[in-house]
Amino acid sequence: MNSKKKIVTLAGVSLVATAGVVASTNEVKADTTSDNAQAAATLQTADQQAQAKVDQAQSNVNSASQATSAAQSQLDSANAANSAAQADVNSQQAIVNDAQAKVDAATSSVSTAQDAETKAQQNADQATSANIQKAQDAIANQEAQISKDTDAINNANKAVSDAQSTVDAAQKKVNDATTTRDNQQKNVDAANDAVKNAQAILDNSDQAKKQAQDALNQANQKVADDTVAVNNKQTDVNNAAEAKKNADEALKNANDAQDSAQKNKDAKQAVADEASAALADANAAVKDAQAKVDAINDKLASFNTITLPAGYKDDLIAYYNYFGNSNYNQDEANNLAQDLLKYRDQAMSQNKFKDNLSDDRVVDIDNLNSTDRAELSQFVASLINQVRTQMGTNLVISSPAADDYAEQVSQNYNKDNWNSADNGKHDQSALNNATDQLNISWNGENMGLDQSIFTTDYTVLTDGTKLPTGNKQTINDLKHLIYDDFISMMFDDADSAWGHATNFAGIDNFAAEKQAVGFSLDKFYNTHYDLVEANQKVEENSYTLPSINALTQKLADAKDDLSIKQTDQASKQKANDDAQNALSSANQVLVAAQNDVKDKTATVQNANDNLTAAQKALAALQNQLSADQANQKQAKTTFDSFDADLATKQANLQKATDSLKAEQGRLAIAQADLDNANKALSDANNNLAQKKQVVENDKEALKADNDKLVQLQNNLSDLQNAPKLLAAAKEQVATAQKALADAQEAYNVANDKLTSLKQTAAGTATNVSKAQQVLAEAKNNEDAAKEALDQAQQALTELRQKEALAKQVAEEQAKLAAEKEAKDNGYHIENNQVVDAKGNSVNGWTVKGNQIVSPTNATVDPAVSVTTNVNVDSKGQVQPQTRVTTNGVKTVAATESANPVATTTVQTREQYKQQLKSNNQLPQTGNNDSAVLSLAGVALAAMLSLFGIKKREF
Repeated sequence: MNSKKKIVTLAGVSLVATAGVVASTNEVKADTTSDNAQAAATLQTADQQAQAKVDQAQSNVNSASQATSAAQSQLDSANAANSAAQADVNSQQAIVNDAQAKVDAATSSVSTAQDAETKAQQNADQATSANIQKAQDAIANQEAQISKDTDAINNANKAVSDAQSTVDAAQKKVNDATTTRDNQQKNVDAANDAVKNAQAILDNSDQAKKQAQDALNQANQKVADDTVAVNNKQTDVNNAAEAKKNADEALKNANDAQDSAQKNKDAKQAVADEASAALADANAAVKDAQAKVDAINDKLASFNTITLPAGYKDDLIAYYNYFGNSNYNQDEANNLAQDLLKYRDQAMSQNKFKDNLSDDRVVDIDNLNSTDRAELSQFVASLINQVRTQMGTNLVISSPAADDYAEQVSQNYNKDNWNSADNGKHDQSALNNATDQLNISWNGENMGLDQSIFTTDYTVLTDGTKLPTGNKQTINDLKHLIYDDFISMMFDDADSAWGHATNFAGIDNFAAEKQAVGFSLDKFYNTHYDLVEANQKVEENSYTLPSINALTQKLADAKDDLSIKQTDQASKQKANDDAQNALSSANQVLVAAQNDVKDKTATVQNANDNLTAAQKALAALQNQLSADQANQKQAKTTFDSFDADLATKQANLQKATDSLKAEQGRLAIAQADLDNANKALSDANNNLAQKKQVVENDKEALKADNDKLVQLQNNLSDLQNAPKLLAAAKEQVATAQKALADAQEAYNVANDKLTSLKQTAAGTATNVSKAQQVLAEAKNNEDAAKEALDQAQQALTELRQKEALAKQVAEEQAKLAAEKEAKDNGYHIENNQVVDAKGNSVNGWTVKGNQIVSPTNATVDPAVSVTTNVNVDSKGQVQPQTRVTTNGVKTVAATESANPVATTTVQTREQYKQQLKSNNQLPQTGNNDSAVLSLAGVALAAMLSLFGIKKREF
């Protein structure tokens, strides 16, 4: 912005210089045509350049606006993609959370199923005949206890019944005593009334007589009502007695049904116990048979075999027989030896050692006992016989004597300090000495030079197995070592002319018809496989060798036996299921019968209570009738007494008074009897409550014992069905584990998708950030482009303003040149033509009115001197100034300019000359063009300033 301001300032200064020119028509020549054209051309180019800059700037703005719009669109798209990606992440997160919840639930189900399996396995382990019998005995004992509980409840119920009878009797006494007391109270009340009546009769009161009549009428009606009520209640008592009779009969039938159900249940229990015991025995038999099958399968799974590749047998025999060929050739023998190597890779691939967990016992290889050496020798013999069976040669045996021979050979090697791993030779003296020592002839010896296996930490076995160093090894590892030696000697023996292979294969001419093999380790940890002649001594107590064929036959036999046992088990299981179902049904019938007895007992009790209540109510009504009848009698007596004489009335009063006293005495006795009866009733109720509590206690004991019985029966059922329950538990575990695996897989898939979606969301978020940056940059670029456009437009405006001023100056210069030309040459009008002072026609000049017009279209008065001053005001406007010379006055207007200038200058021609004089620049003869040149120079300077030519700015 500062640079722009400086350029404008410089342009203003130029304009001032241009506007301040004073030209004289007497001193200036019109010779600036070419200069004007050049300036116009220059201005034309500058205008085009400025317009081009504006156009380019506008294009830049348009491009920047498009870029901003595109960036905004890209940001909107990025935001939409990011929102969609985040929504996908949120949705997938919910799916992952649900999948995790399912994994957790499945994990819990697996744990629950495994716990159930553990319990089922424990139950199966405990499902022995002894434990099943123990469970059955516990059930029998518990049933006996329940029988005792039932007897105790029955006895307690009888005690309750007796106590209830006592309570009922006591209650009856209380009721009777209460009735007696109440009746006696009525008697006292009646006696008191009798005293009052006797007194009233003695007084002969009409009112009393009327009251006596009313009382008699009421007494008569009351007796009549009481009689009806007693008759009705007697009907109720009769009905209640009949209901009690029927209830008693129903209870008797229910008890009979319960006794029958109990006997049936006991019979079914005996059958169920017998079936359960039989099933337990069958389960145990199946378990034992299955264990035998599993054991044989384990042996077969870990039975190590040797399989000869097809063609190997014939090539090995051919190689060995070639040594007896009359045309024997060493090269051909070597070729045959090499041919056998083609079977090596196949043989190594198809013959792999199988570990046996039962052989994981650790032994000291420096001190192998006879049992361990015998087991290892039998393993060697088994491998040899598998080869010889396929080769069609004689089999070997394994025996204690053969083991002793091999061990003696190792001791002789040790004694001779003979390490074949160092010298690469057999110690024949050790072999011969063993023959002499034990009277056993040897036929051959194969050795494995294996000392490095136990002394260096290095993988040495053919299959890459690294055995531990040191003398502590497992039988399994030693068998693995033997197996490794064996397949190496059989299939990779070219360096030894296949001598080891022919020894083991039994095709060596030195092989006896009967051979035995023994195994041993010397102190250098080299293995010895010694083949000896099987004489009588060697054959004695020979071992039965493990055979895969024998094992296979044993497995078949064991499976047959298992099948028989399983069939028997299934039969026993069905019989047990039937017996248990029958027992369960019998138990249900018994329980139903027991419940029916309880219901019928309650019905009897209710019928008895109803009868007692009806009888009690009848007795009360009968007592009421008796009392009302006595009252009726008394009322009649009282009424009749009104007709007696005075003496009789006085006697009656005294009699009534005495009777009142007597009745009051009897009332005191009745109240005492009632109090005693209430106390007896309270004692009876307390005793009844105690007896009922005993019943409740016995019922709780019975319930606990019944619950225990159910538990014992369930335990027995679990033991009897142990295989089935265990199989079901295992199946449940498998199902739960599969569900867990499926849930875990679903979770993994969902989580992988979530991870992918998160990565996508991270990418879309990055895209949003990048789009925001691009938009910000595009907006900055657009703002810069708009600012550049503003600057270019302003520059164009300024240029056009300067061009207008330059045009004005050019026109003014043309005007001055034309006036000078006309003045100098005396141009004037003759005959409507422009002629010079000599009267010659001037080419290109025309007449317009009273004026002449130059070829540049400048209008000039003929033979007129004109002085033109140009004034530029403070607003940058050009103001014409006129001065009058001796030749006349003419006003000429200058073109306006919109450009600002620094100052305003007004000069006359004389003032201009005076200025030139003061500057020693007054024009001289021959310098008439200097004024024009000065004007042109000032104009050029103005134009150059428009084109950006300026001093260095700081």
